[in-house]
Amino acid sequence: MYTQCSHCKAVFRVTMKELTAAQGLLRCGECDTIFDAMKALSTTIPEERKFAGQTHDPSVLGDLKPPGADNNIRVLPGRSKTSHEQPEKTAPARRRKSSKLLVASLAILGLLLVLQLALFGARGWADKNPFFAKLSQSICTLVGCQSPAPRDLRQIKMLSHSVYTHPNSPNVLIISSSIENEASFEQPYPMLEISFLNNNAQVVALRRFRPEEYLSAEMATQLMPPGLPRAFSLNIADPGDKAVRFQLNLL
Repeated sequence: MYTQCSHCKAVFRVTMKELTAAQGLLRCGECDTIFDAMKALSTTIPEERKFAGQTHDPSVLGDLKPPGADNNIRVLPGRSKTSHEQPEKTAPARRRKSSKLLVASLAILGLLLVLQLALFGARGWADKNPFFAKLSQSICTLVGCQSPAPRDLRQIKMLSHSVYTHPNSPNVLIISSSIENEASFEQPYPMLEISFLNNNAQVVALRRFRPEEYLSAEMATQLMPPGLPRAFSLNIADPGDKAVRFQLNLL
């Protein structure tokens, strides 16, 4: 088969191996122009040929050698899978691609490490640092997990508390209190610890209440909003005459 350079009209003998190696693109050995050999592919030699202004005898075509042994037809290095020059041309691109993949992998590993610390190894960080808690929440949003809400018990203040006997049940005490979240962010409601002490400041009765035990069902499923006092009351069995005072702590 024969093909003709689209620039200088030089004619060359080509093989299917040479055509498929570079997807039909060849470099002219006369003018060094890259051309699509498939467009001028023919089984016969064109009647008129111009080799850079000279006319060559058809017998010259019989002496042409494959691209590996002659410079008349050269397969493009960038398109050939068998070219020895390809690694040198593509090495920088491969290095850049590898660097990007490495950076992306390290970033993902870093995020996973932060997430693991936030969820398992260092929950106290999220409790005491709202920024860290928000970061872990953002990561969980991306990877599909649940992150603990920020929590700072020091920012929850007890505004008032009192205890009195139930009007209809002498053996039951009613404890009422109000608390407020002074933090700038929402946080979970605290656990309550009620303890009764005797004259020697010894604990004679103690009980702890989870948020769902002293709040309404709707409120217990929500976070405690900042700057909004919350009042509640609960009933507890009277510990007896030995209890002379009580303490209410937030946990």
